[in-house]
Amino acid sequence: MIVRVVLAVVLTAALLAVATPAMADAGATRADSAMDRQLTALSADLGTMVETDDPTAGPGARHVAELRLPGRSLTSAAVTELRFITREGVALAAWRVGDDARSHTRLAGVPVRTVGGGPLTIREPGSHRLVFELRSESGEPVLTVKRLGGERDA
Repeated sequence: MIVRVVLAVVLTAALLAVATPAMADAGATRADSAMDRQLTALSADLGTMVETDDPTAGPGARHVAELRLPGRSLTSAAVTELRFITREGVALAAWRVGDDARSHTRLAGVPVRTVGGGPLTIREPGSHRLVFELRSESGEPVLTVKRLGGERDA
């Protein structure tokens, strides 16, 4: 009888040891896919705004977006960082799932920055409402981004 119990415990431990890394990979893939879907849709909306609207010196064309950063759960890994940055004159969203490498999505063919000038970084999970505006700075179009109701970094 004791041999069966010991054997059952050993077998269960071995199955958990095999299944745990696979579950972690699946959770990271789920979180990465969720961010990619949301940011692809945002990219389409911002691309349309840049193509169809004229940039202005003050408030002008604007798009309000709600993005949800997955938190850690049994079925998903956490998105630990989302940044809106400019690289080579192009607006990008960069995010990180756990401690993994960053993933990137192109948002628009113009730079993006906060009203104050730098990138916007969000670190806490949950829903975040952001406002993107198409402005003209030094005669060039630029997207500005800020949190709805504030400009602070998270």
